[in-house]
Amino acid sequence: MREHNGEQLYGIKKIITTLRMGMNKEIRKLPLRQKLAMNYVSKESKLTKIKDKIYTNTFTPYFPSLAYDRFLKGVVSVASGKPLPVVTNFAITPQCPCNCWHCSFSDRSKKDVLSLEQLKQAISDAQDLGSSVIGLTGGEPLLRDDLEDIIASIDERSMPVIFTTGYKLTKERVKNLKKAGLEIPVISLDHYTAEIHDKGRRKEGIFDYALNAIKLFQDEGFYVAVSFVPDKSLVSDKKEIFKVIEFFKEIGINDMRLTSPILSGELTTRPEEKLSPENVKTIFEIQKKCTKTKGYPGVFAYDFFESEQYYGCGAGFNYMFIDSQGNVCPCDFTMLSFGNILEKPITEIWEETSKHFCTPGPSCYANISNDLIFSKKKEEWPLKKQATLEILKECPSYNMQRLPEFYKRMGFPKNH
Repeated sequence: MREHNGEQLYGIKKIITTLRMGMNKEIRKLPLRQKLAMNYVSKESKLTKIKDKIYTNTFTPYFPSLAYDRFLKGVVSVASGKPLPVVTNFAITPQCPCNCWHCSFSDRSKKDVLSLEQLKQAISDAQDLGSSVIGLTGGEPLLRDDLEDIIASIDERSMPVIFTTGYKLTKERVKNLKKAGLEIPVISLDHYTAEIHDKGRRKEGIFDYALNAIKLFQDEGFYVAVSFVPDKSLVSDKKEIFKVIEFFKEIGINDMRLTSPILSGELTTRPEEKLSPENVKTIFEIQKKCTKTKGYPGVFAYDFFESEQYYGCGAGFNYMFIDSQGNVCPCDFTMLSFGNILEKPITEIWEETSKHFCTPGPSCYANISNDLIFSKKKEEWPLKKQATLEILKECPSYNMQRLPEFYKRMGFPKNH
């Protein structure tokens, strides 16, 4: 068994740390009702201490930090009805050694467009808009030789995260990534056997690359997360999926992004891959068990936190995605766009996006809108502005009668 980095906080240590975090000026000034609403969601996450940093999950900057203060400010802003891209992900390349069964990027352009300088400017603009977490994804970010320069351009206002398969990662590169300012690596890992993981990622040897990357990042003292995308058959086999979770525990994973199959990219025409209500119950069970049990990784399960019972879907409301061509989209999976950063400023595109995604939705918008978007599909995603407006007219991104629980508790304006 490999020990994970840091100490998971439970009991009195967790209480004391939670109180410390609650003394933040952004929380201190809130009325009691809103403090309780914040606690309603934060109690569903683990706290892990590594040296002097407290980590919650891959969506929340570590405490204490300027990025954490900005994150809380952003959460309060969106809860008051003012959309803000608290988290922004950039696909910095469409190139990838894998061809994953669930890839959401599979039918976008494979041409590299954004230069280092263009990315630096876009990152700065996203930070100016209020992003406190900047995720670098792809494709495979490690394929960019200037990845370290991209990370170094993210200043202390935001926490840098990368999403990687671990492809050909070396000890020297991990040291360079750390020096550049990387905070959280998220490594794709879907099973405890090489055969099943490699088959799903359609790349022989990628399992070994993933395990090697996890160890290299752990050796450098990182808070290490995995991106876990189980297919429907795995989630349906409760005993087997819990064996995978046990494996993550055994190799010392700090955190896990549990992403259910989303109808996008490779899965656009495969609605049968969507999880059943029974499957979703299993996901909830995993979230609860891992959070309350010491030693297990922390979990951010999309089906759990993006449900109506918690945050709902924040696509285009508190989240923004910019693909490798410069298209600004509500999220990685929703193939709509109001513009491209090479043609007009991010601020203008976000303003228009958030006008239409002005309220959190009750569930994943990509899944809700998939059939309609596919019916208007051009040669490649995302749909341009006019088609995007048509989609939103037929399939609104939110429903005021089904406001997610967190926002209800925060007193989200009803006349919004």
